[in-house]
Amino acid sequence: MAKKYEFKPDKPRSGVMSKLFLTKKQRVCALKWTLYALVLLTLSVLQDVLLCRFRIFDATTELVPCGIFLICLAEGLEGGSVFSLVAAALYLFSGSASGYYSIVYITFLSVGVTFFRQSFLRKSFLADMLCTIVAVTVFVMAEFFTGVFLEYMGIGRVFSHVGTALLTIAVAPLLYPVVNGIRTVGGDVWKE
Repeated sequence: MAKKYEFKPDKPRSGVMSKLFLTKKQRVCALKWTLYALVLLTLSVLQDVLLCRFRIFDATTELVPCGIFLICLAEGLEGGSVFSLVAAALYLFSGSASGYYSIVYITFLSVGVTFFRQSFLRKSFLADMLCTIVAVTVFVMAEFFTGVFLEYMGIGRVFSHVGTALLTIAVAPLLYPVVNGIRTVGGDVWKE
C-alpha cells in the first residue's frame, strides 16, 4: 500500500526530440543551421516568385548567392565552407542557378572571401560588406563571362549583369542583421 508522500517518478515523456538524445549545445546548433536554411529558402522564394517580375534595366537581384556569402562569412571557414557547398548544390537543383558552374563559383568565392576576411580583416560590418561586395561582383561577372564563352548570351547583356550586381549589393546590408542575429544563437563560440 502506497503512502501519501511516497516518491513517485515522473511520467515518461514521449516526443520527436526525446528520442534523439541531443545535448543542449547540439540542439542549439541544429536550431541555428535550420534558421540559416529557412533564411535561404525565404530568399529563394522571394527571388523566384516576387522579385523576378520586377526588372530595372533588365536587371534583378541574386539573393541566394548573397545569402550564402553572408552566412559563410558569419560562420567562418570550418562550418561555412561545407555549408556553402551544400547550399550551392541545393541552389542548382532548385532550378534557380544559371548553370552547373554556379556550384563552383559560389563555393570557391565564399571560401575565398571568408579566408581573406579571417586572415587580413577584423570581423565587422564593413569587412563583411566589403567581402560580400567583392564576392557578388565576381560571381555575377563570372556567370556573365561563362555565358558568353558558352554562347548562352551576347556581350550586350553586360549592363544587365552589372545592374544585377549593383541591386544585389544594395540588398546585402538588409540581409546582414538577419544573418548576424542567427549567428549569435547559442552565444559566441570563438571571438575573432
